[in-house]
Amino acid sequence: MSKWGLSYKGVEILTPEEWNLVVDALNDLDARINGGLASFTGDGSTITFQIPHGLEVSPKAVLVGKGASGLPDLDYHEADSTHIYVHFKTAPPSGASVKLWWVALK
Repeated sequence: MSKWGLSYKGVEILTPEEWNLVVDALNDLDARINGGLASFTGDGSTITFQIPHGLEVSPKAVLVGKGASGLPDLDYHEADSTHIYVHFKTAPPSGASVKLWWVALK
């Protein structure tokens, strides 16, 4: 049984009470995770890009990846209570569309 009082039921229809537990679990999860696709434009010299994550605390886990082809390799990322900082090994070219997907977990 989960911490929300849910257990596997197979293909049975949920009762209204069970459905409310599912909604509570999803709301709890929604408050602990955030993510999206951040878009920037390269200027040929900037190697660090900031993404606001909206969690109000430093995330316990962060995943970041390139969301566009032709970008330089990512070096590393770090996060604080407001932003994820994504560092490239070299700066994306001037005018390049820099797209980064990200997921942050409380």
